[in-house]
Amino acid sequence: MPEQPTTSPPIFTYLDSGIPVRSNEHMAIVQRGSMSPSQGAEFMSEGLRRGHRCCCVAPATLRPRFLKQLRDRGIEVERHLDDQTLKFPWAARGEGELMDWGKRFFAEAETARNPGVRWWEEGVWPNVEGISTPQFFELHSRLNYLVKQYPSVALCKYDAEQMEIPNLFSAIAVHRHLLVEGTLVRDNPFYIPAEKFLAMSPEDRERDLRDVFREVGFDLERLFAILAGYGELQKTEPPTY
Repeated sequence: MPEQPTTSPPIFTYLDSGIPVRSNEHMAIVQRGSMSPSQGAEFMSEGLRRGHRCCCVAPATLRPRFLKQLRDRGIEVERHLDDQTLKFPWAARGEGELMDWGKRFFAEAETARNPGVRWWEEGVWPNVEGISTPQFFELHSRLNYLVKQYPSVALCKYDAEQMEIPNLFSAIAVHRHLLVEGTLVRDNPFYIPAEKFLAMSPEDRERDLRDVFREVGFDLERLFAILAGYGELQKTEPPTY
């Protein structure tokens, strides 16, 4: 008898207090104010122990802290840098080059037969040299395609208090899965699929996102409350993929 297909991807990892993240998910972690500085190191150190290929997209100024956190968790950082199971795409310039780097990163994992891929990003769009704000979110929309090609998870961390409202909405729009102040929203009601987002002009995207913000009364508190409500509702409903 042929094997029956599974109805949803398997659990890839757990965040914080047991929040499940499934394979092939691209998730935005959104919070107001400072977040745990070790969250990325915990995600990556678990992956390195499991033989996953891991990359960290973050400013060069954060790299020493990140590497120290990995070493504090017993990770042989130099070995993983040497065999390229841990990578930092510092040299990328522009959205196209960074996207090409990402494609190669996933291809290398497949060639090496790594059991998984982990992408951690500090949500540093204002500091990425050579990439405009619209290009940054196009990159993230395209990343939705990459994570479907290989057992992987991409996590992108954003501090809502450090972002302009239009950029926060763009960040929410390109991630189907959200973790908003500890509440999991597996099916984001404001998600714009990549095929639609990439076909829109920057002006059309801005207009649509402005319309969405108008729907919530230009109120950030209401936006977060709506997302939390969807997250709670989805706990009692079968997830959609």
